[in-house]
Amino acid sequence: MASRKTKTAAQAETFGERLRRLRQERGLTQAEIAVHAGISRRAFIYYEAEGGTPSPDLLAKLADALGVSTDLLAGRSSATPLSALPNHRLLRRLKKLEELPAHDQKAVLRMIDMMVEARRRAV
Repeated sequence: MASRKTKTAAQAETFGERLRRLRQERGLTQAEIAVHAGISRRAFIYYEAEGGTPSPDLLAKLADALGVSTDLLAGRSSATPLSALPNHRLLRRLKKLEELPAHDQKAVLRMIDMMVEARRRAV
């Protein structure tokens, strides 16, 4: 009886499927990723739908936009730490926080810290 080799989820996915899954897990739009990667939305859609092979430079930009390693995006690794967050809307908003000036980021983080501390004291 011949044994079957089982594929991991990362190996079974095409590049395009993995790109779509990671984008959706993070609650990001095609346009948001395309802008961050410096490509047109149409080009992004091509990679997601057709699964074409991006250049190493573009692979790195796409991975950065998704907050994952290039190994994960290329299917060489299966760890998905950011996708473990259950609240994708929260993750999307935190990504937008990075676009604010440093002093605004600090103000938002102080506010979050104060709210968490107040909640902790109330419990």
